[in-house]
Amino acid sequence: MISYLKGIIAHRDESGIILDVGGVGFGVAMPTRDMARLPADGSEAKVFTYLHVQEDAIKLFGFADRSGIDYFNRLLSVSGVGCKAALAILSVLAPAELAAAIISDDVKAICRAQGVGAKIAQRIILELRGKIDTADATVRAAKAYAADAETASPSADVAAINALIALGCSPSEAQKTVVRISSEGAALSTEDIIKEALRRMSNGI
Repeated sequence: MISYLKGIIAHRDESGIILDVGGVGFGVAMPTRDMARLPADGSEAKVFTYLHVQEDAIKLFGFADRSGIDYFNRLLSVSGVGCKAALAILSVLAPAELAAAIISDDVKAICRAQGVGAKIAQRIILELRGKIDTADATVRAAKAYAADAETASPSADVAAINALIALGCSPSEAQKTVVRISSEGAALSTEDIIKEALRRMSNGI
């Protein structure tokens, strides 16, 4: 099993990258969100991989972190969801956002993925809702960041932003959403800010 690859990004297009590892070019299909987190072509990158083996094909899928593989596997466990659909979903929703969409029964958020209709989205929610731990998607991330933070007591906003980034959200998106929530004046804990931010991002608010 290939757990990850580390090499030079030789090429990329809308479907994935070619990673040069010791002179061997590995074609790795990736969600567009994960590709956006990689450095420029010609730079070294580490990509966590999932090897998909079929009777007539062997294909590598890559992710910027292990949470991507986790949710890719979860999606593949859903009846009727293949690699193409799973990749499309993770191209528009970070793992944390997908978890929030499943927990909140948000069919529209999942349907933003190309080629994914309401019937498949509803099946994903139905089959995965009981397997998604809300604490895993929100509370634990916030507490883990707070425990590891260099500052003794980071503000709720800063902790929430960093926890969202750790969950796969882009820094700009995390900051913009948290600032908008805080500007509304309600006094919220870090956990509540994260939950509300995930809800808004999954809905495209």
